[in-house]
Amino acid sequence: MSAPEPPLQQFEFVLRLAVALLLAVGCWLVLRPFFSAILFAAVIAVSTRPQYHWLRRRLGGRERSSALLACAIVSALVMLPAALIAASIGDALAWLLGLYDDWSRGGLPALPDWLLATPLLGPWLLDYWQQLARGELLASGTADYLAETLRGLALNSGRAAGNGLLQLALALLVLYYFYVEGDRLAERLHRLAGRIGGALGPELLGTARNTVVSVMVAIAGTAMAQAMVAVLGFSIAGVPAPLLLGAATFLLSMVPIGPPLIWGGAALWLFRQGDTGWAVFMVLYGLLCISTVDNVVKPFLISRGSHLPFVLTLLGVLGGLAAFGLIGLFLGPAILALAINLSSHWLALIRPAGADHDAPHT
Repeated sequence: MSAPEPPLQQFEFVLRLAVALLLAVGCWLVLRPFFSAILFAAVIAVSTRPQYHWLRRRLGGRERSSALLACAIVSALVMLPAALIAASIGDALAWLLGLYDDWSRGGLPALPDWLLATPLLGPWLLDYWQQLARGELLASGTADYLAETLRGLALNSGRAAGNGLLQLALALLVLYYFYVEGDRLAERLHRLAGRIGGALGPELLGTARNTVVSVMVAIAGTAMAQAMVAVLGFSIAGVPAPLLLGAATFLLSMVPIGPPLIWGGAALWLFRQGDTGWAVFMVLYGLLCISTVDNVVKPFLISRGSHLPFVLTLLGVLGGLAAFGLIGLFLGPAILALAINLSSHWLALIRPAGADHDAPHT
C-alpha cells in the first residue's frame, strides 16, 4: 500500500492544474474572435500538405516562397467563387430592378393559364396579381417595404463582405505560418498526443487528419458531380454556354448557396425569353437533381474516406453545419470519427475482462 502524498505536494499539483486551466481559458478568450480563421487555415494546411511539399520541391526547397505562392493560389480559389457570387447577385438585382421598371410603365404581364388553373393556388394568385396590377398593394406601403428590405439587404451584404475579407486575410496569414512551420508543428502535435493519450494519441490524430482530408476530397468530388448534372440540365433546357455554366457551378459548389445562383439565373433567363415551361423545368431540376447531389454524394464520399457509416456521416455533416457553421462540415464528421475510435478502443480494452467473466467454468 503506497503512502499518501504530503499535503505540500497535493497543493502544488492543484496549483499547477489551476494555472494550466487559467492559461487555457485565457488562450481561448484571446483566440476566440479568430477561431474560424484559424480552423479554416488548419483545414487547408492539413488537406493540401502533399501539394505544398510538391510545390516546395519544385521551388528548390524555399519554404517562404513556396508558402507565399501556395497562399496566393488558395486566395485565388476562394476569391473567384466569391466574385462569381457577387456578380450573380448584382445581375439578379439589376434584372429585378429593370423588370420592376418595365412593369411600372407597361403594366404586369398576364399569368399563364396553367398557373391560374392550379388548384387552391391559382385563384389566390390571380386575385393578388390583379391587386398588384391596380397598384393597391404598392399604395398600401409594399413599395416602401421593398425599398427598405433592399436597403437592409445591401447593408448586410456589405457588412458580411467586409467581415469575410477580414477573416480571409487572417486565415491566409495563419495559413502562411502553418505552411512554413507545418513539419515542426506536426512533430509537436504527435509528441503532445502521445503524452496525453499514450499509444492511442497519435492514432486519434491520424483519424482526425484522415477525416479532414476526406471532407476536402468529398467537397471536390461533389462539386464535380454537381457540375456534370448541371451541364446536362442546361443542355436539355437549351441554356446557352452550358459548359461555362457548369464550370461556374463547380466553383460555386464550394459555397452552400452557390449552385442555386447559377441554375436560378438560368431559370430567370429562360423566363425572360418567354420559355416559362423550361424555366419551371430548370427550377425543379435544380431543386431535385443539382442540389440533391450535395446531400447524397458528399456524405457518401466522406464515409468512404473516414470509415464512418453513411448515416453517421450524414448526421455529422448536417449537425456540424447547424452547430458550427461552414467549418462544422469538417468538425462534425471528425468529432464523430474520434468518438467512435475512442469507444472502439475502450471496448477492446474491457472485452477480455468481460470474456473471462462470462466464460463457463470447467
